[in-house]
Amino acid sequence: MTYVSFVADDLTGASDVLAQAHQYGLNAVLVVGDGRAPLPTDCDVVGIAGPSRSLGAAAFDTLVRAQLARIATADAEVVLYKVCSTFDSSPARGSIGRGIELLHTHFPGHGPIPVAPAQPGFGRYTAFSHHFAAHSSHVHRLDRHPVMAQHPSTPMDEADLRHVLATQWHSDEVPGAIHLPAHADGSFREQWEAHRRGKGAAFVVDAVDDAHLDAVARALRAQSSRQGPALVVGSGGIMAALARTATGHSPQAETVQPASGPVLALSASASSTTAAQIADATAHGWAEIAVPTQLLTGEDPSLAEELEQRAAAWLAAGRHVIVHTTRGTQDPRYTQAGPLDAAYIGTLLGTLAAGTAAKGLTHDIAVLGGDTSSHALLAMGVRELRVSSQFVTAAPICHPDSDAAVAGCRLLLKGGQAGPTDVLRRFAQPAPAA
Repeated sequence: MTYVSFVADDLTGASDVLAQAHQYGLNAVLVVGDGRAPLPTDCDVVGIAGPSRSLGAAAFDTLVRAQLARIATADAEVVLYKVCSTFDSSPARGSIGRGIELLHTHFPGHGPIPVAPAQPGFGRYTAFSHHFAAHSSHVHRLDRHPVMAQHPSTPMDEADLRHVLATQWHSDEVPGAIHLPAHADGSFREQWEAHRRGKGAAFVVDAVDDAHLDAVARALRAQSSRQGPALVVGSGGIMAALARTATGHSPQAETVQPASGPVLALSASASSTTAAQIADATAHGWAEIAVPTQLLTGEDPSLAEELEQRAAAWLAAGRHVIVHTTRGTQDPRYTQAGPLDAAYIGTLLGTLAAGTAAKGLTHDIAVLGGDTSSHALLAMGVRELRVSSQFVTAAPICHPDSDAAVAGCRLLLKGGQAGPTDVLRRFAQPAPAA
């Protein structure tokens, strides 16, 4: 029987779930898109990733309903609805509240669903229902976070997750919560059981360290043993806790496979973290290709061929290449192009990667940014992913299925805010000389 199955609202976040399972000794596989093939059974953890974080209204509902129906066939002990650890969503785009409503539709009778997005190892914390995230060595409340408060798609103007959710579902219910003192005064399990017996849609669970998330994981496992699948909404943090408490293992030490040649990096992230990573790469000799505004907006799609030719030329010359849609919010293209179509941009970048990989010009590809990543992987023909190594927190290196256009390539999947400044240079490290 599968231990954990999950539905993820974007590709890079889903790959983090794989990585958390992998580092604690569980065999995990991710299915990309909404295909109809049977789910893999040779694994402890199986998930489906799609671009629901970039969708709204009927398109969101259609995709999530299909994903939940499919993931239910895994007959897992725990079902995780994976969301970003910064909880970025809105009533109109990637609505977590609407996702919870759809969970209730597909799993009727479950009762209130715990919401636990904290990921302490990645600098994400929930305290008294308010969510916090680290940035540049400082921890910020979500509505004052330098990136999330100004997110181009889902700007967060509220830090209390109860009130974030209350704006995203059809009722005006403000969910309950289990706050930090419950972890210290011995009342956690009592409060958990009381919330689970309640009548609301969900309840928020505080966590600021791994021990808090382990308590959530143990409660979920106890629940599943007597009530069927236990549902939880959370990030890679709760997957790590579920893996830790199941195996009792410490994180595995791994050797990262080196790059075999020039690296192709694709970025559609406006995050200042990613902007710094691009700046670091170009300062160390990477060839930089800025996607022109006319191509970003679809005004001149013929420029896509020229873009791929430029990337191919640099790769053929042995240079690492970074293709990007913006270098942070100060880039003129960010204002000129306006809100980007995630499906269009992801397909554009993924098609470029597939073309250069098919010509043998690169075997090492980095995808930066969450909203476009699922679309990019689909354009590369990827249908399954498994972790090769836990590279940096929330940014693993994966390998695709053998039928993908990028089969045999290493794939670094990195959310916009993940990774150290030199993450691209680390990924591009060659094998040591014999």
